[in-house]
Amino acid sequence: HTVNGTVGTADVDIDAPRAWDITTGSASVIIGVIDTGIAYDHPDLAANIVGGVNHVDTANAANFNDELGHGTHVNGTIAALNNEIGVVGVAPAASLYQSKVFGASGSTAWSTVIAGIGACVTSGSNIVSMSLGGRENNPALHLAVQKAYQAGRVIVAAAGNDYGKPVSFPGAYPEAIGVTASNSDNALARFSSKGPEVDVIAPGENVLSTYLNGGYTTLSGTSMATPHVSGVIALI
Repeated sequence: HTVNGTVGTADVDIDAPRAWDITTGSASVIIGVIDTGIAYDHPDLAANIVGGVNHVDTANAANFNDELGHGTHVNGTIAALNNEIGVVGVAPAASLYQSKVFGASGSTAWSTVIAGIGACVTSGSNIVSMSLGGRENNPALHLAVQKAYQAGRVIVAAAGNDYGKPVSFPGAYPEAIGVTASNSDNALARFSSKGPEVDVIAPGENVLSTYLNGGYTTLSGTSMATPHVSGVIALI
């Protein structure tokens, strides 16, 4: 995918256009994104958004707009539209559902994430994508992941950005596909957590995607690698 001629990771690193000869995803495949929300008026995303809920400000539950940009970036990697502008996501015809669990402060509680997982399940999301993590195991969080897994959802989660330290939760749970990040040399990115809980590596350094105010930017992290995997699963 490209912005002003800059080639993005979907083309170079995972060969997504080769899959597009067969499928670009389907509107019936829903990716539940648990993050900071989405810029729902972004012209490269709006048509693929099928709903969401704000778990941070429950009095305004229908407002899942993104104040921080992180969720908007993640969503673009998964399913930015294949149009004449901006970037193209890995599964540009798939649907996006939002569980907004981070507000403007950029922090949250596991109870809020748990609510987000539950909403993704009840919304009918096929895939639950979590570009987030924490160092401490939480039994209630694990139970929520287990229930989602038992309900037939595919759970994808970031390994963490603490090189030399253990894989973050929920990515470390056996029910989740734990994703760490590669760089432009197809080597482990310098920030990536690693360990036996990691299931797959995907592009995560200087990833170009959608951002706030209808814009685009590059970000790095296992948060950026995770949506590449969620997009590939949506194609499958």
